[in-house]
Amino acid sequence: MSDRPMQFAIVDIETNGGPPTGANITEIAAILHDGQREIDRWVHLVKPASPIPPGITRLTGIDDTMVADAPMFGELAPDFQAFLGDAVFVAHNVGFDLGHIQAGFKAADIHYNPPRLCTVRMSRKWLDGPQRFSLGALCAYFGIENEAHHRAWGDAAATAILFARLWAERAEEITEEIGRGGGRSWWPPHLPPDALAGLPASPGVYQFLDDQGRIVYIGMSRNLSSRVRQHFNNSAQPSREQELRRRIHKVTWQETGSELMALVLEDVLIRRHHPPLNAAQKVVGKGWAVEHFTCRAGIKRLSCIKGGRPTAVRKFRSRKDAEQWLREAAQSHGLNPAWTGLPGMAWSEQWVDNAASRQLHNDRMGEWLKEIQAARQAQRLQDVLKLPATPDGKTPEILLESGGFKAYRFSASSAEDAWEYDTGSGRIDAALERHFLEVRAAD
Repeated sequence: MSDRPMQFAIVDIETNGGPPTGANITEIAAILHDGQREIDRWVHLVKPASPIPPGITRLTGIDDTMVADAPMFGELAPDFQAFLGDAVFVAHNVGFDLGHIQAGFKAADIHYNPPRLCTVRMSRKWLDGPQRFSLGALCAYFGIENEAHHRAWGDAAATAILFARLWAERAEEITEEIGRGGGRSWWPPHLPPDALAGLPASPGVYQFLDDQGRIVYIGMSRNLSSRVRQHFNNSAQPSREQELRRRIHKVTWQETGSELMALVLEDVLIRRHHPPLNAAQKVVGKGWAVEHFTCRAGIKRLSCIKGGRPTAVRKFRSRKDAEQWLREAAQSHGLNPAWTGLPGMAWSEQWVDNAASRQLHNDRMGEWLKEIQAARQAQRLQDVLKLPATPDGKTPEILLESGGFKAYRFSASSAEDAWEYDTGSGRIDAALERHFLEVRAAD
C-alpha cells in the first residue's frame, strides 16, 4: 500500500446466482471511503453471460431487460481496477464479493489480490448486542436506512455506514487486523489468491493438496464453491482447520452431477487415500439404528438402539442423527411422536391414548413401512443406477449387487469406462436407501 492515508473500497455485487466466474455479476457498487466519510462512488449494471432467473429478479429487481445494453465485466475491468487502486477491499461477507470479482479480473488477465476486511467477521468479533449478523439484521439493529436492499448500490451504502461505525470504535484494531497478513489472516498462506477462481456452485468432491502434491483432506458438497470457501471464511477456527490452512498449497475438484454421487466418491476416496486431516470415516453400520416392533398393547412402535440388525428401518452414525430423523418422520407421516421413540412429545402434538388414536397411528405407520419395503425391493432388483450427468457430459453410474454398492464409474457417451470396484460402507448403503425411498415418494 502507498504512503497516502489509508482508504477502503466498500464493495457489494449482485449476481444471477451462478458460480464465481466473473461472468455472472449483474451489478457492482464500490464506495471509496476513508473510514469516516465517502470519497467517491463507482456503480455499474453488468451484463451476465447467462439469463437472470425469475427468483433472482424477484429478489433484486434486476431483470434481463435492465442489463441488455450494459457492458460485460471484462469491458469494465480496467476502469474498475483503476477505481479500486490499492484500497483495502471491504465487503459484508467478503469471500463472496471478492471471489466473483477476482474471477472476473483473472478472466481479463488482471491480477488483483488486495488486503481485505469482512464486516460480518468484524461485527461478530466486536459487537455484543446483535443476535444475527446479516446486513439486513444489522441495519435494523442500528437503525441504518438502506434505500435499496438487495441492490448493490443500496447494500454498499449501508455497509459503508456500518463500517464507519466500526471504524469509529475500533480503528486501531482494524488497522492491526490489516497489518496481520494484510487483512487475510484466514486465507491459507501458501494458497494462490486465485486458487478458487472457477470453482463451481454444483455437487462434487474437492481435495486439498500439500506442497508435495499429497492429499491432506477430501470433502464433498452439493455446492462446491460455498463449501470450500467455508474452510477459509475466518481465522477463529478449530485447530484442525488451522492445521489445514497451514498445509494446503492447492485445491482440486471434480463435479459429480449429483449429491449422491459426490457422497459415494468422497467415501471411496477417503478410504483409498486416508488423508491425515480427515476425521475417522463415518461408518454407519456400527452406529445407531431405528427398529420397529409391535408392543403388547398392539401399537406399532419405533425405537432408537445402538447397533441394529439388517432389518432395521434405518441406520445412522449417531444417536443425534437417528433422533432427528425420527422427529422428521413423525411430523411428515403424521405419527404419534411418543410411539416413535420420542417420549415427552406426544401430548404437545394433541395426541391422546385411546383406541381411535392407536388405530390411526398404526394405519399411518403401516403405510409408511410398506413404502420403505417397496423402495428396498426396487433397490434389490436394480443392477445399475444411472445418476444426473456431469457438466462435461459424463454419466455417473453405480453398480449394485442385491441392492448393495459394488462399483461406480463415470461413462462418456462414446464409450463405457471400466468400473471402479470398492467394498463400500454403511454410509454409502444408507445414502442409496435414502435415494430409492425419495424416488418412490416422488412417484
